[in-house]
Amino acid sequence: MDATFILESIGWVGFSFVKFIIMPSTAIAAGMDPWAAFGHSVAGAVLGLILMRPIIRRLFDWRSRVRRNKGKPTFTPGRRRIVRIKQRFGLVGIAFLGGVVGVPVGAFLAFKYFDNRALTLPVMVASYVMWSAALTTLSALALI
Repeated sequence: MDATFILESIGWVGFSFVKFIIMPSTAIAAGMDPWAAFGHSVAGAVLGLILMRPIIRRLFDWRSRVRRNKGKPTFTPGRRRIVRIKQRFGLVGIAFLGGVVGVPVGAFLAFKYFDNRALTLPVMVASYVMWSAALTTLSALALI
């Protein structure tokens, strides 16, 4: 492995984290092997989830302290709507939507509402692996 390959891989993994849904198509269009595109896509999603978890925890802890200190209400109409969606679709629904909305937003929603569950990270990782497989297969077959 040379430095060019490593830098290119870091770029593809970062691209997968930021723009998950289009990364496999872009990588295959750039001439990357479908298996490599799949690996980079999964790696970007998994690394993104792992890196986002502590950041999201700290963000929400800080936000809760600020709101509490200012005496702001805990439940607003917007928060009630989000809680209804969470209760209706659950972790699996958020994991499914994660492939569409991207890694940062999917991680944000999952870790905000389901961080206390041991299965949150494995379910999210499994979801992104399935999304990566589907998107890479469709891209390799030139269907998207």
